Amino acid sequence: MDTNKDCSEKQSELVRIVAKLKGSREIKTQKDLADAIGFDKTNLSSAINGNCRYLTDNLFDKIYNTFPSLNSDELNQPSALEQLDKIVKRRNKTKEELTPIPKDNYRWLEYRDLSVAAGMIGGVDPDLLPETRKRLVPHEFEKGNYLVVRVDGDSMDNGTSYSIPNGCEILIKEVIYDQWQGLQIYNNLFVIVTRDGTVLKQIIKHDRTSETLTLHSYNEAYDDYEVHMSDVLQIFIFCKITSNRPIVPDNYIK
Repeated sequence: MDTNKDCSEKQSELVRIVAKLKGSREIKTQKDLADAIGFDKTNLSSAINGNCRYLTDNLFDKIYNTFPSLNSDELNQPSALEQLDKIVKRRNKTKEELTPIPKDNYRWLEYRDLSVAAGMIGGVDPDLLPETRKRLVPHEFEKGNYLVVRVDGDSMDNGTSYSIPNGCEILIKEVIYDQWQGLQIYNNLFVIVTRDGTVLKQIIKHDRTSETLTLHSYNEAYDDYEVHMSDVLQIFIFCKITSNRPIVPDNYIK
């Protein structure tokens, strides 16, 4: 295990491990993995969802010692798509000139990258932000606290047409606290801001007795998990994808 890796790199490696173990049928669920290595299931779920506190070298040592079939070098080798993604991101840093847009039909909104967001998000006047921290979106929704965020990770990407891939930008609207008890969870996705971080998930159960939300990912490598409402700082409802330029593999081009 490379001790110099940052939290996001460790999370990516752990997700690859879970996917490989499930693919080889050595485990069926995250609970199987937790039981096999003697690790708390809730803490393992937190680690897979990016909580740095639990992404320790000890966790990876337990996994590699229990499953010698895993090859850490192979797991950490970037795929062709990942290498291409890095190239595209570097190119996108260059400034591009845009065709002027009628201002009456658009408005500026605050933009946040969920990979670096910490604590509560939104609430800043877009006029006070630099261009890198705001986005111009159609003026098509009713009043409310809207925000554009960049999706971090592949938990909501299962290869289907309704996937929300890593890196795409989405428009979200804050659900005010007074409306939390009546969340419309059917046919909706949510950005949940908790003390441990911010995630985009589907809420599949809202237990008002235990005051918990059960969160679900499209990607089967991620198990469902619960968060207590006392740990929730903000809830946003997903409105639409505002920017999604998929990577086009070119390894087959002659």
